[in-house]
Amino acid sequence: MNPPYQVQWHPYQVPLAFPLTTAYGCWTHREGIILQLTDEHGQTSQGEVAPLPWFGTETLDQAREFCQQLSGCITSDQIQAIPDYLPCCQFAFGGAEWGLWEQFVEPLSLRYCQLLPTGKSVLTYLETVQHLPCQTVKWKIGIEDIATEQALFLTMLQRLPPHTHLRLDANGSLTLDEATQWLKLLSHQQKVIHKSIQIEYLEQPLPPDHLRELFTLAQSFPTVIALDESVASLPQLQRLYDQGWEGIYVLKGAIMGDPRRLHQWLTHHPIKVIFSSVFETAIARQQVLRLAQQWNLTNYAVGFSPLQG
Repeated sequence: MNPPYQVQWHPYQVPLAFPLTTAYGCWTHREGIILQLTDEHGQTSQGEVAPLPWFGTETLDQAREFCQQLSGCITSDQIQAIPDYLPCCQFAFGGAEWGLWEQFVEPLSLRYCQLLPTGKSVLTYLETVQHLPCQTVKWKIGIEDIATEQALFLTMLQRLPPHTHLRLDANGSLTLDEATQWLKLLSHQQKVIHKSIQIEYLEQPLPPDHLRELFTLAQSFPTVIALDESVASLPQLQRLYDQGWEGIYVLKGAIMGDPRRLHQWLTHHPIKVIFSSVFETAIARQQVLRLAQQWNLTNYAVGFSPLQG
């Protein structure tokens, strides 16, 4: 039996660089837990618990309770046995143990995605910024009424620089009628857009429990549909794969359990993957990008902003 790791942990709260408004509301701070494992040789590695309860993960209180009951140590077998209702704890401890085995440096070859301001703030931003830091950008929809957002979208298209790759993300907030209206507009605009702007996909237009309608929409329009909330866990990913989803899978690695387990699953299941952020710190970011380096769709940006400075 392997000796236990020593565990140190502490909660954190950091403000987001910019408040994030989505269909879930306004998010201003990221809260989580940073932990450190120390092995019998004194080597250390960190992990991060970054809960996203509205995606079905544990809460920060549940993660804190799990860490408290460890009494300062954990074995490799105990890491493997962390229950599935604690996927962010699985990720943090599994990722930290992975880090003891293998060092990782963020690759220079990955491309990144910029999240644009929501609502009409996007127009002000595009008027004032000299250049976008990323060729790929994402804009959140489903926050205001559809007529307002579509008018903003059409104006935004005229102000984006040439060769921009654009993603729209509804966070599952649209009705079937609204999703249909968006897909009709996107399909039409992709035919008439000048400046070589590419609409990459519409992300999660309907709630996860509208899977039949999502399949129908994907088969009815040329615009690609990507699913995010529908694949918030490894069991959900397996079910969607078994049902034959052929679109893009947007995976938030930091909430999907032990990253080694996800890596093993992807080894045996060829799918179109884009890895995405949950606004974690650099600790979890590196562990997700370790997966992205091997599995993210070639020539597509990861759903992470570039590091600053």
